[in-house]
Amino acid sequence: MKKVLLFIAFVLATITVNSQTTKKVLFIGNSYTAANNLPLMVSEMANSTGDILIYDSNTPGGFRFMDHASNNTTLTKISSDNWDNVALQGQSRETSLSQSQMETEVFPYVEALSNAIRTNNECSQPLFYMTWGRKDGDAQNCAIRPWVCTYEEMDDVIRATYIYLAETNQSESAPAGAVWRYLRENHPNIPLYSGDGSHPSLAGSYAVACAFYAMIYKKDPTFISWNSSLDENQANTIKAAAKTIVFDEITNWDFTEIPVADFTEEINGSEVSFTNTSSDFHSIYWDFGDGYNSTETNPVHTYTESGIYNVSQTITFCGKSDTKTKTIEIPILNIDRFKKEQISIYPNPATDKLFVNLDKNYQEIDVSIFDVSGKILFNRKSNNKSSFMLNLSNLDNSIYIFSLTTESSKFVRKLIVK
Repeated sequence: MKKVLLFIAFVLATITVNSQTTKKVLFIGNSYTAANNLPLMVSEMANSTGDILIYDSNTPGGFRFMDHASNNTTLTKISSDNWDNVALQGQSRETSLSQSQMETEVFPYVEALSNAIRTNNECSQPLFYMTWGRKDGDAQNCAIRPWVCTYEEMDDVIRATYIYLAETNQSESAPAGAVWRYLRENHPNIPLYSGDGSHPSLAGSYAVACAFYAMIYKKDPTFISWNSSLDENQANTIKAAAKTIVFDEITNWDFTEIPVADFTEEINGSEVSFTNTSSDFHSIYWDFGDGYNSTETNPVHTYTESGIYNVSQTITFCGKSDTKTKTIEIPILNIDRFKKEQISIYPNPATDKLFVNLDKNYQEIDVSIFDVSGKILFNRKSNNKSSFMLNLSNLDNSIYIFSLTTESSKFVRKLIVK
């Protein structure tokens, strides 16, 4: 029994290691991010699920987006590593300003920060830290901004602003404020605010960290076993809320660019020329539907049989993929097939020479050798011959397609060079 338990423990440990995810995140904000050391809390959560968070931060008190956009420390840290995410958090009131104020005091600086992030690494994603309304609304500004007089009104504006920022900058949002709203409405006994009715308490920061964990790792926060110093029931309630609001609805908070696969094709007998018309991509993969594939951008493929084929193109950009599939028809060629006794090629497998014998002289002979992706590597045209030798010394050891066409017949055979 002891050996069995040890084996099970080993298997579980192996699974944990194999599923480990490492992320690099830079946290840019102010005291809302610094409170209770939010980056460390996310790191502790990641550790508890077998993941790793490598992080840094710059969180001067009261800093706005405009301050960070010209801050040397912020800009230096952005360019210091290939971050997976850069968390961006504005001053607690600036995302509830009037539209005209935000158009001059918020939006341009958020765009500048987003551009700086992607200039450093095109796949780094800004991750907007959606904050929340003040506990009892913003009484100080209620007279001049009536939309912030209550928590609900202020929270609605802040949420809409952060969604707008994420959407217009094709990025993501960590919807901490939405998790808070759910907890306030369904579990009002959990104290989310500190004494000032603005900053997060430990429970409030824990809820924020759960939202970040779900967005950074795209994993269910209820698997987090680290509860900080919170009561277990309270921590579990917060994790469940983050699952409901963030993880279960994760596409609602993701506005990043999705690659779009697309292509055109030109069919010329058995040869098809494919032209990639996709959006930006880092990798591309073609499946020609006949057992062959290619990673070329614009491949040319030769089919050995007529028929209907499903051709798929898959592109990947910044970890996201898209696939386009089309059905193409290779027509029946107006040409007879060579019979077995009419042609022989040898040796096969070949080394550096291949001999071809035909049953008679043919006036037009076209010989081609293709790689498995359909790319032509060798072509030779001959006239009035019944036998000849091909020099294969320039071909690598691999599998190829040998094609011979005359004025009346066609022959296709797999060729091995070794």
